[in-house]
Amino acid sequence: MFRTVCWTGTIALIGIAIAVLPAGAQTTGFKDVPSDHWAAEAVQEVVAKGIMKGFPDGTFRGDQPVTRYELAVTLARFMRHVEESLKDLKARTPRVSIPVPVKPQHWAFKDLQFLVNHGYVTDDSPLLREPYKPVDPDTVSAVLAQAIIGLVERYTISPEDLQVPEAGPPYRMD
Repeated sequence: MFRTVCWTGTIALIGIAIAVLPAGAQTTGFKDVPSDHWAAEAVQEVVAKGIMKGFPDGTFRGDQPVTRYELAVTLARFMRHVEESLKDLKARTPRVSIPVPVKPQHWAFKDLQFLVNHGYVTDDSPLLREPYKPVDPDTVSAVLAQAIIGLVERYTISPEDLQVPEAGPPYRMD
């Protein structure tokens, strides 16, 4: 039950990715994801888009709990794709100074740094605490909600960014 619940958020992220991003190749190559598995198509989509990669031994491990760092890396890859689809919009750079809890050599550093620098996590994010702890549904919900809030804040036009034209001379309508 716990494993199924832990993956619920990941499957939700997969569903969002399938709905938002253009389709890619239709093969995963994972020895533990048979083509008739209920999630095989979703796995194929997120792998084709580079959102998830699997493990070096050729497995996807969809029946295993996800750690907070694994969720952070997946979320960062997803948000990069979302940002790419929004590239024509002006993005605001958030003013943040949240330390990333790992050294630059760590495998999750660049993705955690991306999430912090783009305002997709806050200083109280569970992704920045107890990184190897498996995620639970509450953690997934909190992380996804914060990422959505960060996305909206990043791509919403602020009043000071609006360009209101100067008032011209009054026009007479006869």
